[in-house]
Amino acid sequence: MGDLVEKVKSAGVVGAGGAGFPTHVKYQAKVEYVIANGAECEPLLYCDQSLMALEAEKIVAGLRLAVEQVQAKAGFIALKAKYRSAKGALEKAIKGCANIHLHTMESFYPAGDEQVLVYEVLGRVVPEGGIPLQVGVVVNNVATLVNVAQAHEGIAVTRRWLTIHGEVKNPLTCELPVGTLIGEAIALAGGALTDDYTILVGGPMMGVVGSDNDPVTKTTSGILVLPPEHPHILRKVQHPNGILRRSKASCDQCMYCTELCPRYLLGHAMKPHLIMRSIPYGIADSTIATSSYLCCECGLCTFYACPLFLSPGMINAMLKKELGGKNVKNPHRRADVSPYPFRDERKISTRRLLERIGLSRYDAPAPFVRTDYMPTRVRIPLKQHLGAPALPAVKAGAMVREGDLVGEIPEGKLSARVHASIPGMVMEAEGEIVIER
Repeated sequence: MGDLVEKVKSAGVVGAGGAGFPTHVKYQAKVEYVIANGAECEPLLYCDQSLMALEAEKIVAGLRLAVEQVQAKAGFIALKAKYRSAKGALEKAIKGCANIHLHTMESFYPAGDEQVLVYEVLGRVVPEGGIPLQVGVVVNNVATLVNVAQAHEGIAVTRRWLTIHGEVKNPLTCELPVGTLIGEAIALAGGALTDDYTILVGGPMMGVVGSDNDPVTKTTSGILVLPPEHPHILRKVQHPNGILRRSKASCDQCMYCTELCPRYLLGHAMKPHLIMRSIPYGIADSTIATSSYLCCECGLCTFYACPLFLSPGMINAMLKKELGGKNVKNPHRRADVSPYPFRDERKISTRRLLERIGLSRYDAPAPFVRTDYMPTRVRIPLKQHLGAPALPAVKAGAMVREGDLVGEIPEGKLSARVHASIPGMVMEAEGEIVIER
């Protein structure tokens, strides 16, 4: 087991459910518990629940490896109770594992936020501006744990499970080589139902607008094809100046953004309504403004809570960027925090959320479809993770096989390795690795 960290590092394993934090760094800690995150809180995504139903043994194998590596007492697999097929497969896979347990949850948003998850499973509140490690926990997405199990066998991360949904002929979940172009993934779902569409990479709440020519990465959980005139898309593409003008002029301090904020409900000093109140005064280095660092950017305040269709979450993201540019650090570090008394009553169900953002019409399964699709060309970014980009480990003209190292960790930096996802010739090796078969 002592070599698991090196195997995970060598395989390029990163957090598959979020920003892509390099997993080998997490595994250098010693904690009490490991939580496998199978909550998949974003609506319309099915990759994690499909993975749990079809690859339960690999998930459990990865979790057991993680538990042993960090010397934890036990591991928990957290998933929604409505994922019946996944639950059945996992119950079978954990038989005989005395220190591996299932934890079922309600279907609410954002159940998969790691700080929310830690409280739901263990009743522990992560300190303000903190990470689960501070309360003795490591959290891994279930897809990450599959990659951990494969890394233990010497297999590098070259593929990604993802859901393709929305305005497509046949919504589906599939596994594709990293670097596959999003346009090709959409074609696998039967193509878009309209010539004019907007792509969200990720889920409807935290996903970002992308294009057909963007590549699938290690952290791509979903591709949503939506009409460009849909109100949800129009809100996603608002110009920052317009967001600020409307916020200054229209916020009536109703406090709904604060009262439904997941971090405020955990006891953190995250009060979006106060940030909205401070905008006209331009106090970007105030205590109120710095509380934006506590925002998890789940989007509930923007897309669900505000009755005036303002964008507190986007304001928080803008403030964080401005504060970072001025080298203003996060001063919010309270550890003596406790959840709001009526937190449970303020959870937002996923179904209700879909209705509010106008995407209920797409609330249909996207079943897993096994495909042998192998693109003729892939674009593999050297930065698919939190930290510094990997450095090219190959040059244009080199021949590579699937799994060969093409991006190396810079000396002394937080980063992750990158590997070829198809065999072929390296056509470009600057900023990204382009391979053609």
